[in-house]
Amino acid sequence: MAQTEGNEQLKKGAIGTMPLVFMVIAAAAPLGAVAGNTPLVIGLGNGIAAPLDFLLVGILLLIFSVGYTAMSRHIVNAGAFYTYISAGLGKRLGSAAGYVATFSYSMLTIYCASASGYFASNTIQQTFGVTIPWWACSIVLFAVIYALGWCGIEAGATVLMVALSLEIAVLAALDIAVLVEKGASAFTLDSFSFTEFTKGAPGLGLTFAFLCFIGFEATAIFGEEVKDPKTTVKRATYIAVIIIGVIYVISSWAGIAAMGSSKIVTMAQGADAGTIYYVIAKNSLGTVFSTIYDWLFITSFLAAWLSSFNMSSRYIFAFGRNGLLPQSVARTQSRFKSPYVASTILTAVGLVIIIVYAVTGLDPYLDCAAIFSAIAVVGIIAVEAVAAISFIPYLLRKNGEEGFHYNRWTTTIAPALSAIGLIGILIMVIINFPLLTGSTNIAINLLPVLLLAIAVGGYLYARHLDMQGHPVDPMNIDVN
Repeated sequence: MAQTEGNEQLKKGAIGTMPLVFMVIAAAAPLGAVAGNTPLVIGLGNGIAAPLDFLLVGILLLIFSVGYTAMSRHIVNAGAFYTYISAGLGKRLGSAAGYVATFSYSMLTIYCASASGYFASNTIQQTFGVTIPWWACSIVLFAVIYALGWCGIEAGATVLMVALSLEIAVLAALDIAVLVEKGASAFTLDSFSFTEFTKGAPGLGLTFAFLCFIGFEATAIFGEEVKDPKTTVKRATYIAVIIIGVIYVISSWAGIAAMGSSKIVTMAQGADAGTIYYVIAKNSLGTVFSTIYDWLFITSFLAAWLSSFNMSSRYIFAFGRNGLLPQSVARTQSRFKSPYVASTILTAVGLVIIIVYAVTGLDPYLDCAAIFSAIAVVGIIAVEAVAAISFIPYLLRKNGEEGFHYNRWTTTIAPALSAIGLIGILIMVIINFPLLTGSTNIAINLLPVLLLAIAVGGYLYARHLDMQGHPVDPMNIDVN
């Protein structure tokens, strides 16, 4: 195996299971997802069956995690999906998927940057009556994110643990307040009935529910930096999926209980859909709490931003180390062992995009955040689906070797079921892409084609390097 140089290594043993859990849950932005996506699940999807949508998606991702965590026990690499797909389907397909993953996580970072600036500007205006342009907020916050990324995964994990704890506390307070005020009888079991599930557009309900889980899959990206990666990644993945699922199921159920089945559906289909949980917070816990809710809504996006920033920078770092990007991007900071070159590139690109949007006067949320998040989601789901397929040949090929003694459920059934489920979700997302972007512009809604072009280009470039004997197989990189 090729040994990485000291200036191309991430910090070993930096964080344990719970900090990793907090990092990946923060990427899903629970408070922002509950307030922003649950109304979409209800209004555009299948109404009060939203809790069941979240439950079903959680089960699908737990099934996906069977093969995913089996892979994580044997392959430790910041390239995560790129490395897994390379191991299962070959380094050319792995490289193609890796380019898509790198691009998609970078787009997720831009989405968080524009959304954070947008909500920060609005909240400052509402609270203090001071007008600060959204792009100014984004630039200042980008500096904070960059500084935390520079200081390494430990600094980021500490901040995310605090931010996420506050998010969960707010959601728990809201759910408890609704239970006390409305009583257990308001939590209707109809939300989990097949009859309600089939009403409206269950495909859309599942689609928007799935979007709330994006980020859970990041555990393996940080595998090189955790204590005992062979067990930490597995534990963190299952814990994260379960916690995220429980939060969404209970909070969506509480929202229905607070507003009433018919009222919340009507409101979710109207112009005020995005204010549903703010109204619940104000009615159940008062004006002061609703103000706190507003500010924590911003920190929710900031936490997601930091998580996606760390994911993106590590993919860029891994690609530099493996020769698919310039070798210089794989350099790490001497003290904190953070991928500072990758972080600097990501920050520079993000700032350029923000400045372009500011100069052109485009809307930071509708024209930037919605579009960048939509393209990121398509890319991430596609890579997850290919990864699920790649688990099967790798685990079957290795099964029987020392340390590989898995049953049929782990090697074949669970990965196959999750691949089918993810492909189904991907098809629904692409079909409903205009709903995600909020645009009728044909050029914008053809953006998924860009991901295909990136994949094809990545494959051809890897093939070119392969034929010249240059590409580095990620499986041959010694990261210890």
